Amino acid sequence: MLFSRINLETELIKEKRKQITPVDQALSYLQEAEGRDQEVLLRLKNDTENSSSYTTAVIDHENVYTLEQIKAICIRFRLRFLDTKYFKSDYPYEAILRINDFERKTGNRIEQFKIIAPDQLFNLENINKDPLLFADLGNDRFYLLHKWGNDLAWHKRLIAWPLQSFTNYFISLWVVCFLGSFLLPSSLLHVFNVESEIYLRIWFMIHLFIGLMGTTIWLGLSYDKTFSNLNWNSKYYNY
Repeated sequence: MLFSRINLETELIKEKRKQITPVDQALSYLQEAEGRDQEVLLRLKNDTENSSSYTTAVIDHENVYTLEQIKAICIRFRLRFLDTKYFKSDYPYEAILRINDFERKTGNRIEQFKIIAPDQLFNLENINKDPLLFADLGNDRFYLLHKWGNDLAWHKRLIAWPLQSFTNYFISLWVVCFLGSFLLPSSLLHVFNVESEIYLRIWFMIHLFIGLMGTTIWLGLSYDKTFSNLNWNSKYYNY
């Protein structure tokens, strides 16, 4: 009404709406979004001891994995599972969007991030890639936020199998030596009876095993390599 009392708060809101154009609103939204993105990147690149609790009712449990499941994959494909502060590659913008979306849905701020990737993508301390970014839910549970890059080549499992553990390495070495000695053509052995040929092949297999084991152990020590079941979550490149 013409002579009604004036509410200063209402008048202030009206004035604000007059002065803020759609372009201003869009710019403000973009600035806020950029600020959130930069803040997420800082959390990814810095370590924190804080932990968060999450409302499990709004979490997609299909994306929740246990530490034992993650450990098995890392060992199988010779990967590392480390804090994101050690990750030296860039994060795709879609990963930042996934983090913001997860925090909006759960109403929680992610304080601890983990990532699965080959060791070449980490800044490891002294003593075709497909990273997987996780939020640490606590109690050895991790939520898969985003995956990017290419899938692993089909032969990655075959190449990584001998390096999963010392047992796998030992078995692989014996298989290679057995095949190497018993697939050798008989014409190269220069023996004239079957019994002598078998003894010679066994002798060759044992000496080939000793030679290969010594060579591979020396190479492993020289290049600071170890087995996947020992270094899957190690921040050191030589352990």
